[in-house]
Amino acid sequence: MSVSDLQASIEFYTEALGISLQAVTEKMQHDNGNLGFSAPSNSAVLVFPNGYLKLSEYDRSDLPPSAVLPVKGPGITHVCYQSPTSEDIYQRLMDGGATPVSRGQQPVHLLGQGVYYAYARDHDGIMYETEHLDHAPFEGPIWFSHVALVSPDLDRLVEFYSLLFDAEPNRRTNRASGPRFDEVAGYDDVMIRAAWFDIGNMILEMWQFVNPVTPEPEKPPSIEDLGYNKVAFEVSDLHKEYERLSALGVAFLSSPTMSVDGWEVCFRDPDGNLISLIQPQTEAGLSVSHLKQKTW
Repeated sequence: MSVSDLQASIEFYTEALGISLQAVTEKMQHDNGNLGFSAPSNSAVLVFPNGYLKLSEYDRSDLPPSAVLPVKGPGITHVCYQSPTSEDIYQRLMDGGATPVSRGQQPVHLLGQGVYYAYARDHDGIMYETEHLDHAPFEGPIWFSHVALVSPDLDRLVEFYSLLFDAEPNRRTNRASGPRFDEVAGYDDVMIRAAWFDIGNMILEMWQFVNPVTPEPEKPPSIEDLGYNKVAFEVSDLHKEYERLSALGVAFLSSPTMSVDGWEVCFRDPDGNLISLIQPQTEAGLSVSHLKQKTW
């Protein structure tokens, strides 16, 4: 996630969510080689029980302002933080300076199943979702629930990620609508198609807004643009995956390269979202194998 002020973002998320911080890397001089994007000047990793969120600050002195990504996308629109209802992370984030996107003053009880949803934005305008659960299936105060991609062509995106994961989505729906959905998304008469991939430690969520219509992406976003700039999937054998996916027609931006996160290779999905496969360095310790997995 690209942010304008690394320290401010660290304080906002760690204080409200109660998560830990890996050491901040300042004035990073590491060369990303031929990965296809520039390295940040400062970065830090937020550690959740089941995943990592990397915050990166780039030199933006010569860059135009980044546009706020609409709820209807297209692109990587949000990540979702789950907590037991008693934790009320929604209000803690609001107290830290967030601004609401969803309608009303409290998360929306969307489906009558004890789950309360809300979208909001941090000080950079980067959207996130909170979900309060009356009966949380995980232990502890926080869980990194999912990363959400919004696409103008859900079927095209599902086909691509089915190829990537060698698996079909766990769940799909061709119609999600109603007044409660309007409240959450902040649109009138919203209608959405969706699919979900269970990827082990969390969910990859995909939406297509039918009303209002998700537009076609104009061009691939720059990694320096404020917002979610890359999604990384861990693999056990990067070179094997590189060969498998290359044979299936995936166009990589480079060959596998050693980055600060380990062996890494990048490509863009059909909507232009930047995706990387990473085989972590053992000594770095940033592996999902060290974290909790989704078991429900």
